[in-house]
Amino acid sequence: MAATTQQINLLLPELRPRRDWLTASGLVAAVAVVAGVLLIAGAWFGWQAGQLEDELASAQQALAEQSARTEALERDVAGRATDRELLREMETREQRLAQTRELYEFMSTTSLGNLTGYSEHLKDLSRASFQGIWLTQFSIAGDASNVILRGSALEAAMLPDFVGRLSMGDSEIRNQRFSRLTSTRTRGTTGEQVYDFVLETN
Repeated sequence: MAATTQQINLLLPELRPRRDWLTASGLVAAVAVVAGVLLIAGAWFGWQAGQLEDELASAQQALAEQSARTEALERDVAGRATDRELLREMETREQRLAQTRELYEFMSTTSLGNLTGYSEHLKDLSRASFQGIWLTQFSIAGDASNVILRGSALEAAMLPDFVGRLSMGDSEIRNQRFSRLTSTRTRGTTGEQVYDFVLETN
């Protein structure tokens, strides 16, 4: 009788020893590590956020200060510009008032035999005037047989232009020749150099 052998496998899966990779102590350690990492990351991001907030507050404060300085400078410049415009307007009005008074005195003290003729003379004087030259006193005898003009100019070169404009007028002044001219350099009311002149015909 032949001998028979039989193998019996005693290492069944359910009989094999098991290794528990996730023990209670390991779980606690893993949780502690994750919590530590999260706490460190949160602290880092919180510190960075605080730094950014401080920088933002500093930038906002600097912007506010710069805006206030700019507004103050704009107000100062606008105020000075307004003051200069007011001064110019006041000087112009005072000059016109003085010329009107001169004309009124002239009209009050002069016996005008030919009103139309004198009005043409005055129109020519008005048309010949331009910015930078002005009359302070004038005298017209007869039909412009003797004319004396007193005034001021910002530049001496303006006088020939003024006389040339008079020669293109409609009154008898255009036919007269100014044989006498005196000009003196003086300082005006605003500090600039002006030329006071006297023009007189024969």
